[in-house]
Amino acid sequence: MSGPGTKVLCLAFALVLHWAGVCSAAKGGAPKITHTYFNEPLSKLLYFKNPTTLLGIDRINGKLHRSTDSAAHWSQVKEIPDGKVTRLYAHPFEPKIAYALSGDTEHWITRDEGATWQGFTTPLPPTTSGERPFSFHADRTTWIMFIGERCVEERSGWWPLPRLVCADEAHYTRDGFAQAVTAYAKGDRTGAGVMPLLGVDSPVVQCVWARHTAEFEAMAEEAIFCTVPEPSANTSNISRRSSYALPGPALPKLHARSLLGRSAHPGDGFSTPHASRGAALDTRSLASDVGGILDSLFAQRKTQLVVSEDFFSTRRVVHFGTGNDGTGGDRAGGGVLGVSVVKNYVLAAISHAHSEEMDLFVSMDGVTWAESHLPLPPGAEEDAYTILESTEHAIFVDVVTSASGAVSSLFRSNSNGTYYTQSLEHTHRSDSGLVDFERVQGVQGVVMANQVTNWDKASGGIFHRNALELRTRISFNDGARWRFVVPPEKDAKGTRYGCSKDAQTTGECALHLHSLTSSRTRGRIFGEPSAPGVVLAAGNVGSKLLKWSESGVFLSRDAGLSWTAVDGAAHHVQVADSGAVLAMVRDDDSGVSEVQYSLDGGSSWQRTSLGRKTLRVSALFVDDEGLSPTVVAVGTTTGGEQALVAIDFSSVWSRQCSVDPNDPVANGDMEAFVVSAHEDNDCVMGHRSEHIRRKPTAQCAMRLSQVLVPHTQDCKCSEHDFECDYNYAPTAADAHRCELVGNEVIPKGQCTRAGARFQASSGFRLIPGNSCERDGGLQLDKPVDKPCPRVVPPGGSDHDHTGGGNGETEPLGAVTHHTLSLKGDVHVMAFPNTTSYLLMTSAQELYRSSDEGLGWERIDLARSTGNSRIGKPTYVTEHTYDNSRAFVYTDSDALAYTGDRGATWTTVRTLPGKANGLHIRPLVDFSPTHADWLLFAGGTQCPGCHTEFY
Repeated sequence: MSGPGTKVLCLAFALVLHWAGVCSAAKGGAPKITHTYFNEPLSKLLYFKNPTTLLGIDRINGKLHRSTDSAAHWSQVKEIPDGKVTRLYAHPFEPKIAYALSGDTEHWITRDEGATWQGFTTPLPPTTSGERPFSFHADRTTWIMFIGERCVEERSGWWPLPRLVCADEAHYTRDGFAQAVTAYAKGDRTGAGVMPLLGVDSPVVQCVWARHTAEFEAMAEEAIFCTVPEPSANTSNISRRSSYALPGPALPKLHARSLLGRSAHPGDGFSTPHASRGAALDTRSLASDVGGILDSLFAQRKTQLVVSEDFFSTRRVVHFGTGNDGTGGDRAGGGVLGVSVVKNYVLAAISHAHSEEMDLFVSMDGVTWAESHLPLPPGAEEDAYTILESTEHAIFVDVVTSASGAVSSLFRSNSNGTYYTQSLEHTHRSDSGLVDFERVQGVQGVVMANQVTNWDKASGGIFHRNALELRTRISFNDGARWRFVVPPEKDAKGTRYGCSKDAQTTGECALHLHSLTSSRTRGRIFGEPSAPGVVLAAGNVGSKLLKWSESGVFLSRDAGLSWTAVDGAAHHVQVADSGAVLAMVRDDDSGVSEVQYSLDGGSSWQRTSLGRKTLRVSALFVDDEGLSPTVVAVGTTTGGEQALVAIDFSSVWSRQCSVDPNDPVANGDMEAFVVSAHEDNDCVMGHRSEHIRRKPTAQCAMRLSQVLVPHTQDCKCSEHDFECDYNYAPTAADAHRCELVGNEVIPKGQCTRAGARFQASSGFRLIPGNSCERDGGLQLDKPVDKPCPRVVPPGGSDHDHTGGGNGETEPLGAVTHHTLSLKGDVHVMAFPNTTSYLLMTSAQELYRSSDEGLGWERIDLARSTGNSRIGKPTYVTEHTYDNSRAFVYTDSDALAYTGDRGATWTTVRTLPGKANGLHIRPLVDFSPTHADWLLFAGGTQCPGCHTEFY
């Protein structure tokens, strides 16, 4: 059978239940089960705002399929020729528009949820760089940027066969491709109306509208940010990618991701169109495969951020200053790694030329930029960021803090995105930058995250991820304070877990749940926006999170405060029909033949057959808001066909629930739900939210067209509404008290004269986004009047400031000033947990300080090593796992090392060859268990160069 075959199986007879008795009319009817089988699998589903209409791609055959009855029946889109469609995107601000892209310049657009399609062309094929080919304007929805790819065939260098060298270019349309559609209908395939943004043959790395989100309104609607090569850079080696022809049959260039895999780029996998969890700004690491090493020939790029408000008739380069310590921003010398618009913030990641470190800069108007103040743990560097699901009041940033990349720290900003406090340490993240941080849907301020308990074992670099031990934490004030998840008293069979109160508090016996990096739940993991407080999740009770195959199913109806064990085996789960339907299918490699569901909020569960064919179910899907009463199961038959099973609950009840907007709970179908996270009040994030949802016992279907909006009322401020301010942390004795752990932040313009006082932080700040009433409430963040620190000018004392008896701060000693004049740019390297530093300049001078930078002495490598031919330093790096060692590579291809923090130096006399000519860094890599074991990235010189690792 070449196309999909449809078969309907309606089951209305009573079924014997595993533990909930026998199905009866009081429990509602059985769902309608419909199957569609595909010989070649659909690799992506796209739900429209109207959840009854879906699109799916068969990427192998390049076909597009459509369903108008919630995946019950499918038909191929005939307007698009076979073999063409490779990618599918929804317009995020126009609910009926979607785009089907080919791997060439011919594409298709629908403006009526896929009922009709129109062809259009673009000047170039869509990019394959990993960036999305579209950037959409939140206000001017017909303004769309398109990132295309220009490729040329080259024959040069050491590779004997042709290679394809590609670079991205930006184009834009201001009519939603209308002119291109008209031209296409007349036979014009030139991409009419799709104009080059920066000019033809002008490479870009990334382009995004300033008004990429509805919240960002500070700039002109025409404003665009692009990262582009610096004009002085060698553009023949910048912003380019190469593909190398290998002997044998050509493989199709498909963009499909694994059906079971998760992607940091939503829309590339089998998901709903708005399932984004976070965007990794950049993660830099040594290439681990041949293709990555070959591509590094063209990946050495130094980029700058430019902005234009007239579609690049004019432009200006964004300058970031020198950062917090005078060595970041423009002085870092590494270029702009990425730019992202998050809510009402613009974020940019800046790399350092001489290290793997990065800086994060933020702007709220696109003009004034400030480096983010991140209080990192000792010895940690900003090597990779993931911007998590944030609010218009604060940014959540997860920063890698371990060499393995598996452990990180979660930070949350103040209202302007500049000062951050640590929300949670030792968070868990995947290789691709996905972080186990998820919001509980339908309610505000409730988040869950997985924390690595044996993080100290993961800090050594090479660490098996399966050995990580995770525990789940939950917060009811948007990450200000965390607690472990309280487990249910009994398991699904009624056996008591026996968790003591202390074990629950410490996490030794708590509920731990699978999140973004390990869950097999598609779309949103912890509930749906239309079902406030209802969470169906997979996990286990114990001291740590077990493997998915060893997990069970747990249900909460109060946003994670309390839980009930539903089943002891691993299942795919979903919440549908605004919480009126709970569904789960067992995750079993041998296949399953039934679905379990509850129509009374989880009090009882029923079973119904999925059909005569046993299926290996890989996922359950609902629309992005959980409004649809249909759950879609995706699986594989024993014969290898893909099965899409529509489980339709729309007719299990004969009537629709009655929701009176003036008095929703009056008729008995609905109930009011309030998150009661604190013992002394029902307020979360400064207000009491009353959510309306279906009663579990109501015998009706919801079938809503939109999410119900809760009624909110602000509360008086209490201690739950505050958190520790920047450079403050909870005390060990009392988590509700904050102590200064860093430098006091003195407001600009204060402490300008001797004897002055200033308004200091109390140690607390109102949680960003909290709406509590200050009048009559607690005001823990009220500034405290403090004397300014005593500052004595160099060379003399301040005779006008007596201190002591007048209540002012006693003198702490003179502030002295020392100047070291250097040639060129500076790279400073610290030996962790010591007072020693190394400093190398771009003029190839090496210095050492043993007193935290107070005094510096120049290092003469020739004299120190006894080797007059050692040359000048060009590269310096510290030993990752021994804080007394460092290595220097010189322009004479020699390697020197120190074992005493730079006091003495020795030449490595057995260096096997010269450093690689591809500029692959680090030159030297280290073993976490054997300090004397080194990896050296050597090779031959360019052109015709290659790399050899010793």
